[in-house]
This record gives sequence, structure tokens and C-alpha cells, in this order.
Amino acid sequence: MVDDGVLSASADVGRLEALYATHARRVQAYARRRVPPEDAEEVVAETFLTAWRRIDAVPEDALPWLLAVARRVVSNKRRAANRRAALVSRLRRAVHRQPLDSTAVGSDGLREKVLASMSALSERDREALMLSYWDDLDPVAAARVAGCSPRAFSTRLYRARRHLAARLAGIGVAPAVENGGAHLYREEANEP
Repeated sequence: MVDDGVLSASADVGRLEALYATHARRVQAYARRRVPPEDAEEVVAETFLTAWRRIDAVPEDALPWLLAVARRVVSNKRRAANRRAALVSRLRRAVHRQPLDSTAVGSDGLREKVLASMSALSERDREALMLSYWDDLDPVAAARVAGCSPRAFSTRLYRARRHLAARLAGIGVAPAVENGGAHLYREEANEP
């Protein structure tokens, strides 16, 4: 005798496959109009993952439901990109504790260099920077999350800033004194 759960799961898989075969191209076209081409496949995948998780909630006329899910996925991606950009900006300010000129923030390739430098840091350094600048926690709250005293956390954060500044300097991103002394990041020219 076949278990009812097996039959139900088999029917759900079949329904998801049918939904994908019928609507994936439309969802992808929707995504391509709203995100860069390299992100469109991810939007489609997340949309159909949501459909799989909520297969019982997908109505018979599934396309509008799928496009609404895709719209939320796109919105989430934009919010994440905005959070990443804000983090990069806060990290730059943190290294030198000075405001940045908005033109420096948009430098080509600079964001990627800062994120790559962050990923090369130790877990402890990344955590200190992320708690302070991504999660926007004060040192007392960040110390609670990190499981240490506020004084120890402040030391970690100081060291993390130094390590990040050193990594950035090592890849040609250095502080520059411009605009009446405000510290800005700029890519160093490779002069002989």
C-alpha cells in the first residue's frame, strides 16, 4: 500500500514542475526588466522555491501570484544591495572616523574592493565591524552579542578597523586628505 504522504509529495512535485514549465519564462522576463541579467536567474529560483514551500497556497491562476512573489524577491534584493552600500560607506568612515565625500563612495570597483577586504578579515574582525556598522549597535550591545565586555569589544573594533585599513591600503585603496582635511578613500595611481 502506498502512503498518502508519498502520493501528496509526488503530486506537489508534479504541480511545481508544471508551474515551472508553464511560467518560468514569464517570471524570468519580469525579473530581467527589474534586475541586472546576472540576478534574474536568482530571482526565478527564489520565486519557485517560495512556490514549492507554499505549493498549497499557489492559486490555479498562478502567474499573478508568481509575479507578486518575484516582485517581493526583487525588493528584497534591492534592500540588501542598499544595506551593503551603506555598510561600505560606514566602514570607510569607521576606519578614519571622518565623513566621506559622496563622490568617493561611488568610485568604480571601490565597493568590491572594500567587500573583498572585509571577507579576507578574520571572523572576529568581521563580526566586530558588522555589529557596529551593519547592525548599528553601540559598543555595549555589540559586546553582549559578541560575548565579551564592552572594553574588550572596543579593543576588537579598534583592531578590526586597523586590519581593514591595512588590507585596503594593500590593494591600492588609501585615505587621502582633500576637501579641507576630510579623509576620503581613493584608489592610488600606480605610478612608476
